[in-house]
Amino acid sequence: MAIRLESQYMFSPDIVTLRQFYATRFGVAARALIAASLGQLWPDAGGDLVLGIGYAMPYLEPYLDQAAPVMACMPAQQGAAHWPPSRDNAVFLSHESELPLPENSVNRVLLLHSVEHSEQLAGMMDDIWRILTPGGRVLAIVSNRMGFWARSSRSPFGYGRPFSMAQLRDLMIAHQFTLTRSSSALFIPPTRLRLLWRIADKIEKVGKFLCPFVGGVLLVEAEKQIYASIKQPVSVRKTYRVPIPAVKPALGMKRES
Repeated sequence: MAIRLESQYMFSPDIVTLRQFYATRFGVAARALIAASLGQLWPDAGGDLVLGIGYAMPYLEPYLDQAAPVMACMPAQQGAAHWPPSRDNAVFLSHESELPLPENSVNRVLLLHSVEHSEQLAGMMDDIWRILTPGGRVLAIVSNRMGFWARSSRSPFGYGRPFSMAQLRDLMIAHQFTLTRSSSALFIPPTRLRLLWRIADKIEKVGKFLCPFVGGVLLVEAEKQIYASIKQPVSVRKTYRVPIPAVKPALGMKRES
């Protein structure tokens, strides 16, 4: 009898699946814990233009009331919907490696439900570097390869390619970003037991203190760096050859008889 094995990593959640998850009590609780860690890294936008790529809208809402321009890019394969509900639409649909934005136009980029599912991850990171202003920051919230949430299909964090902290660092460095800060969240297992969720805040504090990089998701912030270079061509160094006298044979010594 043939047994067919289906891998959860072949499925990429679309906008319908993501919206349904964040509308549940389970999703609301998970979002609150992630948002708390995000708020420690980015407590305010400071008037910066913030772009979310992936399904970042639930985490962009606090910045809407800070007079900061906020946009959301939904990847083409994920689908898009109007957001925010009671305001003018701030969402656009695009391939993540071909963002329709000019160079040096965005101050901050928030990645969520995008790095794990991107079909052109290298191209996306290169395009993020292109649109960020010098000194602009990117913050990636990614499912942790070492966490429990990457092993469960109860949430969108259980699908796609999870990353370790070392892999995220390598990804940022490979695309000309300098790491600045990192954190983690979702130390509570992906369970729907209300008893555990009642003490979720305490579990988060203990987890961040004892084992900071085994949470369900990793948060890594990196900065776009512009390195100075010498624009003038370097003069060809001249090689000075000092003439060396020809080697003369040693004087023969007359053997005495």
